[in-house]
Amino acid sequence: MSESTTTSNEDNIEKYTAVLIAQYLKKQGYDNTLKSFLKESSIPMSVITAKNASDMQDDDDLKSIISERVGYNDHILENKLKDMSLNGQLPPIDLNRYPLKRWNVDCKLSGIKSRKTDGIPIMVNFCENSNDNIIVSTSSRQLEVCNSDLTTMTKLKNQQNKAFGVVKFAGPIIGSNYNFVCSMFGEIVLYDELFKPLPGLTFKPHERMITHIQFSKIDSSSWYMLTASMDNTLKLNVLSLSNDIVTPKFDQIWSTKLLSACTTLNMANTTVNINGKQVTRTVFFVTRMDFTHILCYSIDNVKHIVDNCFNIALNNAQFSTHSFNVRDVVLINTEKDHNRNDCIIEQTIICVATSHIPYMRLVMIEFPDLAPWLTEESNIIKTYYDKILRNIATQIPQDSYSQPIMRYVSKFNGIIIGSDNGIYSIDLLNGESWKLDTSTGIDTQRIKSISFNQLKSELIIGTAMKVMYLCSV
Repeated sequence: MSESTTTSNEDNIEKYTAVLIAQYLKKQGYDNTLKSFLKESSIPMSVITAKNASDMQDDDDLKSIISERVGYNDHILENKLKDMSLNGQLPPIDLNRYPLKRWNVDCKLSGIKSRKTDGIPIMVNFCENSNDNIIVSTSSRQLEVCNSDLTTMTKLKNQQNKAFGVVKFAGPIIGSNYNFVCSMFGEIVLYDELFKPLPGLTFKPHERMITHIQFSKIDSSSWYMLTASMDNTLKLNVLSLSNDIVTPKFDQIWSTKLLSACTTLNMANTTVNINGKQVTRTVFFVTRMDFTHILCYSIDNVKHIVDNCFNIALNNAQFSTHSFNVRDVVLINTEKDHNRNDCIIEQTIICVATSHIPYMRLVMIEFPDLAPWLTEESNIIKTYYDKILRNIATQIPQDSYSQPIMRYVSKFNGIIIGSDNGIYSIDLLNGESWKLDTSTGIDTQRIKSISFNQLKSELIIGTAMKVMYLCSV
């Protein structure tokens, strides 16, 4: 037997032994020991799930059993080890640039509170600028503001003191004490921190329902407000709002028509060095149906001019623009500026949840350098095909109608996904995914909405069973 073969067999013995030890600790209830073992070993979290545990055989003398199997059934062992990880050997990633960490097994969801709602909670959101109250919209056309005990404090009405109908988006305007509500008819109503409507006419940027909305603070009294509608239009307005301005002002500065429906919308700032000078630009990312590219736009923060700076392909085939749809997008490893805007830095990664069936995939994307586009005078919109860092297969089941909800939770060091059947976790470092055990009814329910309060490390979750849950991380 060659030296290389001997080394391979020894590695297999160590890996399989570690797996059996982890499953033994899990079965015996040695939770603290298991946490330490998972931290110090390189085995994936998924090996202690119920399914994988039931596939393994229990034995007292684990080491001797492993040794015998490697000696006589090495090919069977090799296949079992491969089956434990969907992704095998993931492409290497520069951990000096992208500080990815293993999933934090010490963190759990705790202090879980729940409350029945009169309809499906289709939208839940923390109002971090209003005493961390929670705003909830239900399918029964109720829009409520709740406190941390999930007790209703008030029900919001429009300026005519009538119910809004179904509301898909409502929440705080970043860097302010104001809140917004989008009605199902394309209208936007603004409220103060006490949820009293501001004076003035209701703003109606679209004729049909607003499907996506993003804010970015420009200065102390103005914001970019980017909206997408069911009529496939994108519109960018400047919102002027302060204590000195009696009536809020909306000035449209840009509009475009998409070829298909918008599926995700994200907005952030980025700073680049141009000839020794720091230049800050607001950028936004758009994905749409039947198009597997991320459209990237840049806003000149002085002249308020919008340009399609480049596109990022989510597949490597230059002659195939569609193979799946984008279901959700989050930016991780960002920073906050003095206006509370998300800022893209060198370490930032764009995470994309795909429509693949029967299992979702997660694509991790590098954000291209904006400096070359700012310094080159060209009318050609470049498409990057080399920015995919990883394309991860997951164990998150979905079908053609699924709407996975993705949130990055820094305390977990990873991403959670609200799915058709509870909440799943994704370890970004090793690409493993598994169902997050909350020991509550969340585990079997379809997730309709999730909001994460970064400052308080709290999650609010709405489910299709007309229940919302408040959890601490």
